[in-house]
Amino acid sequence: DNAASAEGLAAALSADGCDARYVLSGVDALHAIDRWVPHVVILDISMPEHDGFATARVLRRISPTRNAGIIAFTALGEDYVRSKGLHAGFDGYCQKGNAPGVLVDLISRMVQVH
Repeated sequence: DNAASAEGLAAALSADGCDARYVLSGVDALHAIDRWVPHVVILDISMPEHDGFATARVLRRISPTRNAGIIAFTALGEDYVRSKGLHAGFDGYCQKGNAPGVLVDLISRMVQVH
């Protein structure tokens, strides 16, 4: 939901060899699936239109992303996100503010599983 942060994260992931793209809302994420299907989706929870939980639930229901890894990337506390996120379909959690390597390692593990 923050253009500068999203662009910076995409640039950091691209520098680590990921084909990273970003959008700024849950609705935009769902529309982006028509043009590009990711192996891993990184969602903030506090997004406009559809929050991360609602977006994850939809991503789990549609064929192109049903088996994609979905990571909650948020400033919200891990206990709160995990309690609600398991029902929404999240596979992992990464606290905003961690070094980018933490997220890259989580993505790498998910790509190997999926």
